[in-house]
Amino acid sequence: MSAAKIVEFKLGKGRTSRPTENEEWTKKSIDRSIEKYLELTVRMPEQFTEKDLTEAMLRSEYIIDNWLGAPEASLPSGPPQIPNFNPEDLMKHEGWKAKKTGEGEYAKGSLAWGWDFQDKFPAEIIKVLDKGPLEIDKYEFSLVGTIVQSKEKKEAKKRRA
Repeated sequence: MSAAKIVEFKLGKGRTSRPTENEEWTKKSIDRSIEKYLELTVRMPEQFTEKDLTEAMLRSEYIIDNWLGAPEASLPSGPPQIPNFNPEDLMKHEGWKAKKTGEGEYAKGSLAWGWDFQDKFPAEIIKVLDKGPLEIDKYEFSLVGTIVQSKEKKEAKKRRA
């Protein structure tokens, strides 16, 4: 199956335990009553690579493993809060800056190379970038201190030249 045809996927995992020899095996319940495992549904953006799909699956599995591996006392009462991240918020950001001009202002930047202060972005974007650089289309976005940077990936520059 081609990765380009996938619109969304579901990933679910559960955990079983047997407190003592005399007790039955039971799955760890997310809400302690009905749900027997954690399942995430991930919707892919319109354009994505096989690497993006693999990364999305790995991140989903990481979230589930952390949730299921957490001690009972530390789990919140409801399902985990996953940031509502929209990659278009990065792609359409208008405030990308470049170098300072003679007047002390910043020249207009671009997606090919630009930056802006992290407080100019929604908190969901900063939470995602805090985990590491993010590749969308032919660009890489990263959080460096209090700055969000954008730059065109080297492969994309070579193809343009």
